[in-house]
Amino acid sequence: MTVQTQTETNLTRETVACHLCTSTRSEPYFAGRGFTVARCADCGLYYVNPQPSTQELEQIYATFDSGDQWRKGEEHFNRVVCRAISRYKRSGAALDVGSGSGNFLRAMRRAGFSVYGVEPSKTGSTYAREHHGVETFNGTIEQLLSSGADQRFDVVSILNVLEHLKDPAGVLRELRAMLQPSGILAVVVPDARLHVVIGEIRKRLGASDPYWMNTQRHPLVGFDPPHHLCSFEPHTIARLVENCGFRVLQVRNAPVVFNQDRWKNAAKLAARAFSEVVYRGTFGNVVFGYSTLVLARKETA
Repeated sequence: MTVQTQTETNLTRETVACHLCTSTRSEPYFAGRGFTVARCADCGLYYVNPQPSTQELEQIYATFDSGDQWRKGEEHFNRVVCRAISRYKRSGAALDVGSGSGNFLRAMRRAGFSVYGVEPSKTGSTYAREHHGVETFNGTIEQLLSSGADQRFDVVSILNVLEHLKDPAGVLRELRAMLQPSGILAVVVPDARLHVVIGEIRKRLGASDPYWMNTQRHPLVGFDPPHHLCSFEPHTIARLVENCGFRVLQVRNAPVVFNQDRWKNAAKLAARAFSEVVYRGTFGNVVFGYSTLVLARKETA
């Protein structure tokens, strides 16, 4: 169900059903930056509702470029995710959705894959082509899918991107169709639970902005409207992947992406260390940390 809502910006926003279970029953969780983050009353998914219009999102991402953070701070992240994928698939064609400057695909190419990227930022896609020689479609994954592209891949990665999409389930189903039989899907999303826990503690302590919605330099991105339209927990992202025709192979804490703020890097490393202690101490049964990595295989009939 979609209900159109007129905003003060004269752009149409949409009240949507839950992206995970399609329920229309939700409660506002908090408001910030002119948006409301709601929580599904049936499955617990957090998502922005009403959602920004397609025009708003196109304006946001047309010039989006994380610069040096994604060109110089993700080497460790890339290596760890690449190794995790290689446990299940060692060669073939790889597609990275939201490929940024092409660094992850460069790591995949070194591991023996042929690579292709999709990136809406013109500066990011140009950098990937000119500096790394990575063939990159300049546009959104929705635009690539609507263009009639019929490539087939052995691996599809969507790393810190799914939370940005207006229809994550629809995109995952389309990506499934682009995978070869037994192809591998790799997903990384922020873990909203860490943001929930710290935000609730800060709220009880009387913080005026418990979820850091009014500052650009904040330590957590479990909630980040309007950039993040969904905020996943490990169980909700795993369930979404399964709902879209995949068999989940592994759910665990994702590696860290570093940036220029040393204090934030320290906070990320502390959260990562704590999450690994919890994960190993529970024999892999409890995943709780800064972000989540899901590896899954395309199920065939």
